[in-house]
Amino acid sequence: MTEIRRLTAQDSTQFRKIHTVVYNQRRDYSKEENQKTDPLDNPADWAWGVFENGKLLAGMNEIDFLMRFDGHSVKMSGIGGVGTLPEARKGGHIRRIFEKLLPQAYEKGVIFSNLTPFSHDFYRKFGYEIACARNNISISTGDLSDIKYPGQFIHILPGDDTSLLAQIHSAYISNINHGIHRDYWPDNRAWKRFTREDPYSSGYYLYLWKDENGVARSYIKYQDMFEDGDHNMNVIELAFIDKKGLYGALGIAGGLSAQFENFKWLMPTFIDPSDFIGDAWSVEQEIRSRDMTRVVNVKAALELMRRPCCEGEYVIEVEDENISANSGKYLVEFGEQDSKVSLTKKDADITCDILTLSQLVTGYRSLENALYSRQEGLEIHGNTETLKSVFTLRPQHVTEYF
Repeated sequence: MTEIRRLTAQDSTQFRKIHTVVYNQRRDYSKEENQKTDPLDNPADWAWGVFENGKLLAGMNEIDFLMRFDGHSVKMSGIGGVGTLPEARKGGHIRRIFEKLLPQAYEKGVIFSNLTPFSHDFYRKFGYEIACARNNISISTGDLSDIKYPGQFIHILPGDDTSLLAQIHSAYISNINHGIHRDYWPDNRAWKRFTREDPYSSGYYLYLWKDENGVARSYIKYQDMFEDGDHNMNVIELAFIDKKGLYGALGIAGGLSAQFENFKWLMPTFIDPSDFIGDAWSVEQEIRSRDMTRVVNVKAALELMRRPCCEGEYVIEVEDENISANSGKYLVEFGEQDSKVSLTKKDADITCDILTLSQLVTGYRSLENALYSRQEGLEIHGNTETLKSVFTLRPQHVTEYF
């Protein structure tokens, strides 16, 4: 007998055992009963599982987040920890979870769902498409030594006050699509997790930067790592409220050039790292198309997305094989104040599948760019100038890993 449901605390050990196999982890389960539950671990019911005769064969996390989208804070479902036991693979178990999870997410008011895939093609079957790229950069720390802003770095340790970090982070994500709120979970849980590492045993360091007037403008979290014989500063997160904050935080790298050889950062693509130094030849960079998203509620996403600064309308026809409630033709009427979206029988100006729509709505790519895709999920029938003004590039960066 097959059962698909959310997990309970009694299922947690089985779920962790799947992860030890799938993600090549190691854990001594003979001591499991004596181990205390970490209060910062994900609750058991944040995960789904497929059971046969009581045995967990496959599972995944579905975590509720609050995400920034074109100036709004909207519900987002973060998918992670996906795994199936070797003996149960090719059985369609992950598909069965998505078939139940996605319609339920729609009913709960979720507007987007995000994940970081092991295979982009695998998750396209469930309506997810690439919607965030990161720029993997490496710069010699000596080349950053000219960045010197007057101010002060403050070392943040586990248990320290995180209110200034939270203020900076909220300002940083305010206009970034896919930015994740850290004040959404109760009891300051997200910030406790972010600041939990002891730097002296883990090699993770977190510094708040204040300008010469004592205003907190940025923070940087990095890991002290030896890689291929080099001593590197690997940035985990760098958040800032403005240009001054960005360069204030970068100043720590040049100041530690005697300790670290390279400054490495998997950074957002809306910043150009060649601005950091005088001679851009020494910047090594590689754009990596990584994280995926899917629109869970098409009507809500079209209502909330950015509008041109004028009045207009268009008709879009959407096909969603996983959430039937999304499929149909929508008339979108927009003005300076808001957008109105309704089902219509009018001829469509644009038809697209949920994959292409997810990229266009979130601003990962413009309409002109999407027309060059080898995927065949997009057709334009008319009203082209209006559509070009609607579907534009916007800053995007998935700020959490899950």
